[in-house]
Amino acid sequence: MEALGTNRALVIGARGVFGTLIVRALKDAGWEVRSGARRPGPGQVEIDLDRADSVAAVVDPGELVVNTVPHPDLLAERHVLERGGILINVSSLPTAASRALRAVAGRARGTVLMHAGLAPGVTTLVAADLLRLHPNADELEIVFTIGATATRGAASADFIHRGLTVMTRHRTVLVPLPTPIGERRCLGFGEGDAGWLGGIAEGRLVRQYICIVEPAVHEALLDRNRASAMNKVPSSLSAVQKRLRHGTVRNEPVAHWIAAISIGRRVGARTVECRGDHLHAARATVVFADALLAREQQGGCFDPEEVCTLSGLDARLRSQGISVTTHDRRDLNR
Repeated sequence: MEALGTNRALVIGARGVFGTLIVRALKDAGWEVRSGARRPGPGQVEIDLDRADSVAAVVDPGELVVNTVPHPDLLAERHVLERGGILINVSSLPTAASRALRAVAGRARGTVLMHAGLAPGVTTLVAADLLRLHPNADELEIVFTIGATATRGAASADFIHRGLTVMTRHRTVLVPLPTPIGERRCLGFGEGDAGWLGGIAEGRLVRQYICIVEPAVHEALLDRNRASAMNKVPSSLSAVQKRLRHGTVRNEPVAHWIAAISIGRRVGARTVECRGDHLHAARATVVFADALLAREQQGGCFDPEEVCTLSGLDARLRSQGISVTTHDRRDLNR
């Protein structure tokens, strides 16, 4: 199967916070973009993910599709697998979604790339590279840092709230996050839903944690966790945060932590760092899109580490304001 050979894209969910940022990032990178939405605005096209005929009428196999909508039926993804083209899914879907697509992708004509943003996405490539360097690691430790007032849409807000309230009390761990966040006791998050790591995590324990950038909000969560009341965390904590005026977004510090652990000790750790989580998640998606455009296509459903490497994307990620920092092993187990 040949490369797509075009820089045209359709963004599904383009009226949402994340979709808007992806449209802007693609255009800034020179892509010709169509904006799709269930209730389209001026200059946008209508696409209803509840209707297969609507998807078929809009999706063009000659252009890249970026889906920001966590729709459980996966109609757009299934359509591309069957009819051809390339689709990148960056929505906050649970683990079962990827498994469902892989089950029907045996003779696929199109390519679907799941979880191709910042976290998961770039963090997945970092995890794969750490395990390449430390193949005997038996555990992966991942910390997502988020701002309480960071720009986010409804899907991201629901994802955060779901991950926090899945248990009444979470495990905690002390993590030496870089400045300006600093060392924090991080809170378990979304236990049982680490499948976006794909095959690289097979046979290994994966522990996910979360750290709220604002210290007072984070300490309040830890207090609630100590009281075994995490299932009662109010949705207002992760409420939808709209874009600021003039199309700007918040630039909260981001330092997503990924560590490889062997026999209870960290043997390697890196952080994915930037300023502004959603803005740079959109930019990371464009980096993945460019990488897919340049390669010969293979039909099927894939995770980022199956089609890209950290070394292959590192320079481009840095040009977009996303850096990967390696931490000194002597500082990992203080």
